[in-house]
Amino acid sequence: MMTTNEVPLNNYAAPPQTFTLSPGIPQLVEKKPKNPLKPDIYDFCFALITFILGYLCSRWVFFAWQGWGVALFTILYLAAVTAYFKVRGVFNSSRIVWFWFAITCLIGISYALFDNRGFSFERALFLFGAAVLYAILASGRTIMGQIGNYLPADCLNAFILIPFRNFLNQYVSFSVLRKGEKRSRALPVFIGILIAVILSAILIPMLLRADSGGFRMIFRFFADLFTVHLFEFLFYAFFALPIAAYIFGLISGSAHGRHTNTIKPESVIKSAAALRFLQPATIFIVLGTVCLLYLVFIFSQIPYFFSAFTGNRPAGWLIFSEYARQGFFELCGIAAINLTILTVANVTSKKQRVELRLLKVFNIALASITLVLIATALSKMALYIDAYGLTMPRLLPCVFMVFLAIVFVALIALQKWSFSIVRLSLIAGAVIFCILCLTNPDSLVVRYNSDRFISGTLKEYDIDILYRAGKAGVLPALDVLEWTDDMTLKLAINDYLKNHSYFPGFTHYTSLEAFIARERLLSKGFSYP
Repeated sequence: MMTTNEVPLNNYAAPPQTFTLSPGIPQLVEKKPKNPLKPDIYDFCFALITFILGYLCSRWVFFAWQGWGVALFTILYLAAVTAYFKVRGVFNSSRIVWFWFAITCLIGISYALFDNRGFSFERALFLFGAAVLYAILASGRTIMGQIGNYLPADCLNAFILIPFRNFLNQYVSFSVLRKGEKRSRALPVFIGILIAVILSAILIPMLLRADSGGFRMIFRFFADLFTVHLFEFLFYAFFALPIAAYIFGLISGSAHGRHTNTIKPESVIKSAAALRFLQPATIFIVLGTVCLLYLVFIFSQIPYFFSAFTGNRPAGWLIFSEYARQGFFELCGIAAINLTILTVANVTSKKQRVELRLLKVFNIALASITLVLIATALSKMALYIDAYGLTMPRLLPCVFMVFLAIVFVALIALQKWSFSIVRLSLIAGAVIFCILCLTNPDSLVVRYNSDRFISGTLKEYDIDILYRAGKAGVLPALDVLEWTDDMTLKLAINDYLKNHSYFPGFTHYTSLEAFIARERLLSKGFSYP
């Protein structure tokens, strides 16, 4: 029979045992870590691969964002992650997973095609986000089973909690080498790698001597990719260690389900329910006031407000730029604010939308008004572009407004049909951004202005746009140089072309766009400095 001073510790030791506690002495129980990582040969091999990925990311991506390097790193990352999840038996082969696989792959490949200097930061941020989302979707580690209305919680889990709580997993995986049975399974891998290296060292020189030129070019390409000086290697390797640990922590944590449930579905639902604290009357007054304010604003100036649709200036406006610029960015801001208002109203209302018919009416009304404001803003910007040409600061807000229009149309549809508007918006945004990356907007801007200047529908040619476009402006600039008789413009274009006459080729990981521009410049007599 157990005494009152004996406490069973069945949960902490095997076989069960008891300890006699002395009165007045606090009990200190050492708990075993929950869900410890138990690595095997697959984790060990992936840990080695992740070191390589970390180094390539440090060298090609993190510091340089070099075209061919970013594309190759993205492809290797997707291939390694997919293979690892498959051998671990956790790969979720659904349409949404392959969608994000394709999006991530296409964004990465776009670096090999175009520089896209006009939105380089946004492209880099989106590539990182898509790569992380693919990992948690492919492993089925989203909080609610799929990306949906609880996206912020999934982002917190995927970008911070899973990778950093599994940050040391990569080094734990090397414990496989201390275990006899698993060490024997790792030995064939090392033997295979060693034999492959020896055979390559023997065969490559022989193949180079028998080559007519094509194999030598490929060999030099890869040789230049991986040739670095010792200091450069150590510099990139230093940053490769935390990058590799982050990647391995995210992927291995997702594969093993380790620290993936830090945020519980019940707590997310409970937190969302706690946000519902506003009475419907408060919501109706706020939405009604905002809708009324917009209606008064629109109907009080109908001739001015809608004249851009006809391509005419309203009375009193003598300069296109003043009229077209007036209020465009304010309307963009208002559209974004309206989306925030509708989101807050529907999230904080004590009664849900399905229970409140009037809330649905206000949602449709404010969304419809916002669509009118978006159409007006786009018509004014179109008028401005027609008069003064295209620039990236004019193109990107228009693309953003198109995205907002899709969101507001989906919001109207949501009042009748049930679906995740967050998931739809995320997919729509991903598709739009991917199209933007693959259409080379920098070149599109310069080409648009060049063609209109050559056709005579644009009075002035903006040289500054060429410099902002970088390499993307070379081919259109050459067309203008051959067409114009304006010596001042010719000198300005020649200065730009001389500044961009040196484009490293494929061996320095630049884009296809840079390679084509270099060849065109060489054919026109521009030489390397």
